Amino acid sequence: MYVVGLSGGIGSGKTVASDRFAKLGIDIVDTDIIAREIVLPGKPALQALVNAFGQNIILTTGELNRSELRSIAFSSSTAKAKLDAITHPAIRTEALQQIQQSQSRYCLVVVPLLSSDSPFKTIMQRVLIVTAKQEVRIQRVKKRSNLSHKEVINIMATQLSDAQRLTFADDVIENNTSLDHVYQQVDALHQSYLTLEKQHRNASLAS
Repeated sequence: MYVVGLSGGIGSGKTVASDRFAKLGIDIVDTDIIAREIVLPGKPALQALVNAFGQNIILTTGELNRSELRSIAFSSSTAKAKLDAITHPAIRTEALQQIQQSQSRYCLVVVPLLSSDSPFKTIMQRVLIVTAKQEVRIQRVKKRSNLSHKEVINIMATQLSDAQRLTFADDVIENNTSLDHVYQQVDALHQSYLTLEKQHRNASLAS
């Protein structure tokens, strides 16, 4: 399977881009969605979190109390490492299964926090980064999430900058203006990826 990784900072427009790829018939594996699914009631990762952080992280409905877990997990680097050690392997395992089940010519894997040393990069043939000016991103996030300017800035401070992401990007979508501008870039990249996938497949058959 030819895999294209998609990433970008909060408010950059990753979903706008991935939705367009989906409309073009490409299977999308979204690790944000997977991260929510692996901690649903009955899932092994949820029980592992309870074992690590206590029953207080479970609501009376049996669902994960995300705010409680967040406050505990981000209270120290040790707690955060414990959280990552439970959730990250489970996310990767499910993502790999979805990639293997993909029926489209190539598969788009959305990894918001992708970094140059991420294990996900080892399965990607291309990395596509969505960029936007910081002020544009701030306004988008404030509008959709009702967060303050400072809260959005604080979130951005925990993520890679666009400059850092561009050091490992193969392709870039610039999203400062209109949806049509993004769609034009996605459509062009889609054709490029179809060509690259064919070359990849032919090379695999020849080897």
